[in-house]
Amino acid sequence: MRQHAPSRGTGSKGDIVEPNEIFELIIKADERIKYAKPGKGDLRAGQARELLEQARDAAREIDNDALVKQAERRLADLDALAAENDLA
Repeated sequence: MRQHAPSRGTGSKGDIVEPNEIFELIIKADERIKYAKPGKGDLRAGQARELLEQARDAAREIDNDALVKQAERRLADLDALAAENDLA
């Protein structure tokens, strides 16, 4: 029987994601926003949102409240940034 290699950092069912992998997802999301080139902000924000949602969900799966809160805080910040851009 062929076994599949676990996907890293996705939180897929059956995969145990380590806290450091979840934290790396949060860092990657931050970098998507921080290093977005002009005109790519919306695209990068969408990518960041996906990474943060993956991180939050994976943190919930392992019952790591600190990482859940961290991801949710970043998602709230992303929402606030989007609202500011809509007003501009």
